[in-house]
Amino acid sequence: MVTVAVRDLRNDTAGVLQKAREGQMVVLTSRGQDIAHIVAIPAGRRPYLLPAEVIGIPQTDPGLRQDLAVLGQSDSDELGPIQ
Repeated sequence: MVTVAVRDLRNDTAGVLQKAREGQMVVLTSRGQDIAHIVAIPAGRRPYLLPAEVIGIPQTDPGLRQDLAVLGQSDSDELGPIQ
């Protein structure tokens, strides 16, 4: 844990953020009182999959390919109105 005064944060923002990136918790103080913590955001998963990752997912519905092929041959106009 590193304690940094707000004034020092203003003067060396990049340095303080680098400490957080390195995994240190930075405690901000104002007039000797703790006012905030700065911590790095943990690395998360991407909100999307790459095509190679999708290909590697096992198919859970063996009939899905056939159903999609049948649906692909029809026109959405044939489905009628949504009720």
